[in-house]
Amino acid sequence: MKSIITPIDVLLRWVLVALAVFMVVTVSWQVFSRYVLRAPSSLTEEIARFQLIWLGLLGAVYTFRNRMHVGIDILVASLTGKKRLAAELVSLTSVFIFAVLILVYGGGHLVLMTHELNQTSGALGIRMSYIYSVLPISGILICIYALDYIGDVVLKGKIHKPSELDPSELVTNLGQEG
Repeated sequence: MKSIITPIDVLLRWVLVALAVFMVVTVSWQVFSRYVLRAPSSLTEEIARFQLIWLGLLGAVYTFRNRMHVGIDILVASLTGKKRLAAELVSLTSVFIFAVLILVYGGGHLVLMTHELNQTSGALGIRMSYIYSVLPISGILICIYALDYIGDVVLKGKIHKPSELDPSELVTNLGQEG
């Protein structure tokens, strides 16, 4: 499983960095064209909106992978041993089921429907199915990560804790795992 997950981790981080950088450039151009050139670009607002959708959903995958997502653990914090493992298993299974049903199935249905209807965006004229495709993509990634975590709980009795990595090291360590 690690041979599948490690390249996905690296690719996911690079995609997120690229999206964030491109978004800064897009929004900066929008501000520059609006206030300096006095001719606002009609494309940049839509591009930034679509980037935000992709950045938000793939960012959710990244936070799930690194166990940095918001969670209320007041009930499970006091659990130990098998009860803690069972609670972790219930949580991960719930995430997996949500990802399959809502993101993969529901998102896939949305992608197919908008593709068949040939729905396009207003300013760019690109198919909305391309924008919505991030739903099943993020769902599949969450499923892969959830299965990895479930395997660790069931086979090794291991619970993954939030990433111990210092946030300043996240960009400098890109692709240096192995």
